[in-house]
Amino acid sequence: MTLEKMNQSKFHKVVAYLGLLAVTFTFIALGVWQWNRAQESQRPIVVSSKIVALNAVTKPRIALPTSAVLRRVHVSGHYVGSFQAPHQIDGFGKEAIWDVGMLQTDQGGVILVARGLSSERVRTSLSAKIEIVGKLMPHQSDDYVDAGEGVLRRLDSALIVGETSQDLYDGYLIAESESIDGVVSQRVRIEPPAPRSAVPGFYWQHLSYVIIWWFMAGVMLYLPFYQRRVTSTVEQAEAN
Repeated sequence: MTLEKMNQSKFHKVVAYLGLLAVTFTFIALGVWQWNRAQESQRPIVVSSKIVALNAVTKPRIALPTSAVLRRVHVSGHYVGSFQAPHQIDGFGKEAIWDVGMLQTDQGGVILVARGLSSERVRTSLSAKIEIVGKLMPHQSDDYVDAGEGVLRRLDSALIVGETSQDLYDGYLIAESESIDGVVSQRVRIEPPAPRSAVPGFYWQHLSYVIIWWFMAGVMLYLPFYQRRVTSTVEQAEAN
């Protein structure tokens, strides 16, 4: 083997080892990230009870900030659609069908609003001026029912992308009070369920990802030793 080829071989080995280390550290970093997510999912959410404008804590087309979860907000606009959300469970653990409106805000953007129970559904004119005070909730990840006409599988703005050309807010509102053309609507309101954490997923789910990513990092570190073992075995077999 010439000197030039030896240098090329060494260079290729160095590049391969550097690539291996980069991938390994990426897997380790992903494991650390999931570990931190697991710890964050265990922390209770502490929020201010002060009522603020919706756009002061979140905007359309962005993920709902952790700091905005469970914040009490006020927003105005008009309804551009309505749905039913079956098998929803409130803060008292009671299951019911919720009446959900699609509110186009005066500031621009559309957000889902859990107005109350479907059994007390109030038909509202599309031109009616709506004033809402409610709690911001993170979007739901699990389906509660099969899809159907006018039925939401879960409270998630991703399901209404085709219903409006407006930008969408992540998450949804549970109305504490609702004014229609200046008249306060008298109906039973939903007790907001207290999410365990603003971090999506479950504690053990995040830990399982930690194990997976760090296992992959271990596999990557073992590969060079495995390659050497295979090469040594082949060379011994050829020598015999």
